[in-house]
Amino acid sequence: MAKKKNQQTRTKLEEINDSLSGIEQKFEQHKNLIYIIVAAILVIALGFWAYYNFGYKKQEESAQKEIAQADELYKNSQQMLQGMAADSASMAYATTLQDSALKVYEGVAKKYGNNLIFKNGVGNLAKFYAAQILYTQGKNKEAQQYLEDYSPKGKTVGPMSQVLLGDSYVNQDQFDNAIKAYDNAIDMAQDSFWERLTWREVVLFLLALAALAGIIFYARKKDDAKTRSWALICLAIIFLASAGYLAYRLINQKGFENRSLIPYAMQKKATVLDAQQKYDEEIKIYEEIEAKYYGPGSMSMQIERANAKKGK
Repeated sequence: MAKKKNQQTRTKLEEINDSLSGIEQKFEQHKNLIYIIVAAILVIALGFWAYYNFGYKKQEESAQKEIAQADELYKNSQQMLQGMAADSASMAYATTLQDSALKVYEGVAKKYGNNLIFKNGVGNLAKFYAAQILYTQGKNKEAQQYLEDYSPKGKTVGPMSQVLLGDSYVNQDQFDNAIKAYDNAIDMAQDSFWERLTWREVVLFLLALAALAGIIFYARKKDDAKTRSWALICLAIIFLASAGYLAYRLINQKGFENRSLIPYAMQKKATVLDAQQKYDEEIKIYEEIEAKYYGPGSMSMQIERANAKKGK
């Protein structure tokens, strides 16, 4: 019996040795190709490192400086327009500052807006700033084009870009597109389920999944009843604890929502629905704003006006 076991052990060792020998032979046969692949990976990695440190960073710093200069020009133009009297010379100068800022934003957007590395950075930001100026100048079509190419970021700037896009559509009588833009703004101004997930929820889910897999495995296992019973008990405890705590965290999880921007976008959407004579949908929005944000009676005037129009 012992001799048979020793023979089986030797056979397994021989199989392992044969496998290792086969791997060594394959390596010897293809070692030149392997060396080339490894060298190519190292060269590519070194190239990315060099570009990031000596190319990307310098370009990014240069673009950020351009954006900062344009920001200052635009800020000064806005201060002049808001604080001055009806002085044509001052207004002309403020408009010149605004045009100069726009030129810089458009330049950065053109240079970096389609670059794979910068597209979601300075180039993306420049598109939004350029669209803001174009919209204030009444150039809705140009503003729309920048905003459609813009990748919305954050819970404030992102939704505001969609509100601005909706306004641009409204000024061009594209009401259906405007409603879609306002809906996007509302969705972006609050966390989705997936955005609320943290690494803790992921770990708990994986732990519960692993425990469940272990329960299924040991439930099918017939030998060693004592070990099987203890394993099932321990795994059941782990599963119930991790799954229960995961459910508790998900139920009590409070998502973020921009409570000033959301009702603002909702009111804009309601205005468009009013223009489309969709008064029932308009009234529902006002009722939702009352219930969730501004309180009872806050939208009563708007609701009464929509009901009066509906009655006509």
